[in-house]
Amino acid sequence: MASTDSPPSMREAREARDATASRRDRRLRAIGYVALIASAAVAGLGLLWLVVPGSNPFGAGKLLDSADAFLGPATVAVAAIVTGLAGVVLALLPVDGSRPRLVTPLGFASGALAIVMGIAFGSTGIIAVAGYLFGLAAVVAGIVTIVVTLFRAPRLGVTLIAGLAVLVAASVWLAGLTFVGIAEFATAFAGALAADAPGLLVAGIVVTAIVVWSTRGVIAVRTSRGGRAFEAWIVRHRRMITILAALGPLPYAVVRATWLTPWPVFGPDSDAMTPDTLATGLMLGSGAVAASVLTLGLILPWGVRFPRWMPRIGGRAVPVQMAVVPGLLAAAVLCISAPAMLRMMGNAGVIDGVLLNLVLPLWFWGPMLALAVWAYAAWRGDTTRPPATPRG
Repeated sequence: MASTDSPPSMREAREARDATASRRDRRLRAIGYVALIASAAVAGLGLLWLVVPGSNPFGAGKLLDSADAFLGPATVAVAAIVTGLAGVVLALLPVDGSRPRLVTPLGFASGALAIVMGIAFGSTGIIAVAGYLFGLAAVVAGIVTIVVTLFRAPRLGVTLIAGLAVLVAASVWLAGLTFVGIAEFATAFAGALAADAPGLLVAGIVVTAIVVWSTRGVIAVRTSRGGRAFEAWIVRHRRMITILAALGPLPYAVVRATWLTPWPVFGPDSDAMTPDTLATGLMLGSGAVAASVLTLGLILPWGVRFPRWMPRIGGRAVPVQMAVVPGLLAAAVLCISAPAMLRMMGNAGVIDGVLLNLVLPLWFWGPMLALAVWAYAAWRGDTTRPPATPRG
């Protein structure tokens, strides 16, 4: 009597496909909920800006100043209402396995909505605030890392503290950094953050909306044959893509390093370099270096498992979302700030504008970082790949 069961290999393959589809659908639904909330918030902000124009941070003198952009504050408010409502409608449409034919079209619509939002709300103010916040976090994280490694990985800790000593010596003896200057910078920075809290909230809502719509689009597009082929291509070339992404912040880091010499670039003359200005430049330069190092983690062993010198979590697998979510947020900030940065070429002059976009190449860095994060997420999702074990 012939068996009616499928061969084990076919059953396992079918079960694996069903499990993958189920996980994808759950992710889409979860992202859809976040997209719905973020889109409603964007629409609400746009309505508030129309009713109370003074609350619009895209007005002159605000944190997200777009006075030099092709959109004015009123147009940005209308764009917020339109894109926010479009997002609400799109979030309510099914994009899971219950409507398979809608998955890919709605995925492209999600990506298009993210692009429109990025163009409408792009501003150099967003990247400026993100750079300050990340630079401060990089300095704090660097100090903590040095302290921890001195006890748990002494050879690495001694190397790091030696590098820090060289940097401090150059900053103090060659460039004139003082504790008073650091204190003045910290006080001014904290005051600016407190004063611009509404703008920070708006930036967070906008970036969140763009990230979730981009992610929803990518997940949905992966169901198409072309999307799978493209994902396979970036996974094969993920090392090259990640290295290129890691090169994005390095020109800015090099420029800030010149502030430690008598020939500072893109800053005041060495005679006019005040301690608080120098502290600002060093913090931003540290953030650029940290961004490059963290990007390389997408292809290095410690991007798969935490280094063993880390307390409590050393040797454990790095949760995929721990790398993907911050990476996507950073890529979104870079991408939506790139058009505003490119438009500066018409205001600052062609030569100065080109130099600025080469020193801070958001137009290149943002897309490459997005591709690197995508490739990392897809690569980590391959369960047939053996886990890497980091050294040190």
